[in-house]
Amino acid sequence: MDEINRKIVLFLLRDFNYSQRKIAKELNISPPAVNYRVERMTREGLIRKVSLYVNPNFYGKYHGYVSFKNTKDWHGEYVSKFECLEEVNIYEIEAESVEGLKSKISQMAEELGEPQMIYVPEQTPYKASTFDLKLLSALKEQPRMSPVELSERLKVSSKTVRRHLRYLYRRGFIRLVPVIDIDKAGVTMYAVFTSKVDYGRKFFESVMFREISDSKAGILVNIGGTIQEVGEKIKKFREYDPEAQLMITKSYDFA
Repeated sequence: MDEINRKIVLFLLRDFNYSQRKIAKELNISPPAVNYRVERMTREGLIRKVSLYVNPNFYGKYHGYVSFKNTKDWHGEYVSKFECLEEVNIYEIEAESVEGLKSKISQMAEELGEPQMIYVPEQTPYKASTFDLKLLSALKEQPRMSPVELSERLKVSSKTVRRHLRYLYRRGFIRLVPVIDIDKAGVTMYAVFTSKVDYGRKFFESVMFREISDSKAGILVNIGGTIQEVGEKIKKFREYDPEAQLMITKSYDFA
């Protein structure tokens, strides 16, 4: 994994639909070179698969994040799971209400022990239209289906499909997420839990690919080089936020 591939992976983690032409322009290489590198990373298993992430708010639900020591795995339902070097597993969970999330965390704690971290961001559940539900149902079957293919499947114009997709992506309800084999890729994926979100957003701007935050705190997910490099970056960030928590991801997946 050279520096160009690492930057390509960062773009794809931010948005797998990001135009390869735009990536090429950003990196000052040709679009065919970007396409070749992505295909090679896929062929070699660095990019294991592409998953469709659906924010539970889309279905009118609430979601939150909770971490436990990894002495046991949770075999119940979850949205996503991150295994970390700090000997913890972070689970994204969903429920019909905030109280439902608390109840689920209590249920998990009975089996996994005391939670190491709990974060439930401020959020407003969405009331999805019938068409949006049909659109998401088709995408779940084939996450990389094009707008033209979706329009043929749903028997509506591609213009209508594109308009709805733009809205859902803009609201953060859906994302195409490549699942990277972190060991093979030779990168360090890490999350920072901080109450200094505005500062963190600027500090990690060049390496951040996902932010989950509200007015009180947030989780900033980033990609870096070696663990030593990441350690130095976190050390500098903690000069501003000494309470920032670091979680280095070994692997991750979506239910």
